[in-house]
Amino acid sequence: MIPSRKDLPMLAALVPATFVIVAPFLWLIISSLKTEAEIGVGDPFALPDALMWQNYVDAWSVGGFADLIGNSLINVAGVVLLMLLTCVPAGYALSKIRFPGREWIFYAFIFGLTIPVQAIIIPLYQVLTGLGLINSLTGIVLAQVSNGIPFGIFLMRSFFLGVPNELTEAARIDGANHFQILTQVFLPLSMPAMQALVIISALSTWNDFFLPLVVLISPDVQTLPLGLVRFASTYTTSYRLVFSGTVITFLPVIILFILTQRRFTEGLTQGALKG
Repeated sequence: MIPSRKDLPMLAALVPATFVIVAPFLWLIISSLKTEAEIGVGDPFALPDALMWQNYVDAWSVGGFADLIGNSLINVAGVVLLMLLTCVPAGYALSKIRFPGREWIFYAFIFGLTIPVQAIIIPLYQVLTGLGLINSLTGIVLAQVSNGIPFGIFLMRSFFLGVPNELTEAARIDGANHFQILTQVFLPLSMPAMQALVIISALSTWNDFFLPLVVLISPDVQTLPLGLVRFASTYTTSYRLVFSGTVITFLPVIILFILTQRRFTEGLTQGALKG
């Protein structure tokens, strides 16, 4: 598709902006394929004479990235599953079921969006300590779910509000209860919103550093961001290992977003378009 003349100024502004965003990642990837002597010498974007794929093998084995990725995958799977199990029914109830105090409950969740997790980290830590969940993957999953539920409910409620009430009324006339309406009518329609919720929850959980830093102590239960910091502080002067470990950390996130960006955009906009 050839851009029109009116789009040229926008494209001219996007090109340098894109370079500013992409350049650090490109420099990091190229540097991770160099030897120690080649890093920081000459053109930072010039490819080395020989690509050092061995850097990734060394970083993987030395840094224990297999265990870190395994912990992160368990963490992400637990958070995504609980977010779906809680936010989807709650979004349906707050949008399609009339009961006393419904609006106030929704406002309470909206108020939760305005509170940074740093403001409630002490009571959250005390609750997890009382439950015996400090330094466990179960504890960090519950902590991240509690932090993400307000946004998840807001997203699902906004989508369900765009679904015509006539569908609910028709299902009630046919004798369906609210559980049947949710599972048989609304879930098939809400796949774009659910996919957006899954992607947002997965990306934010994978990249989260603050909550795992507070909850997880032992290296054997730490997630990938914590393991990367520990790895970088141990091998401070070995730039090839640090750069390779950093690429191993962020590459899955970039691949996931590239593969799902269309569904992500559809999930965020479809509800608004329906309304």
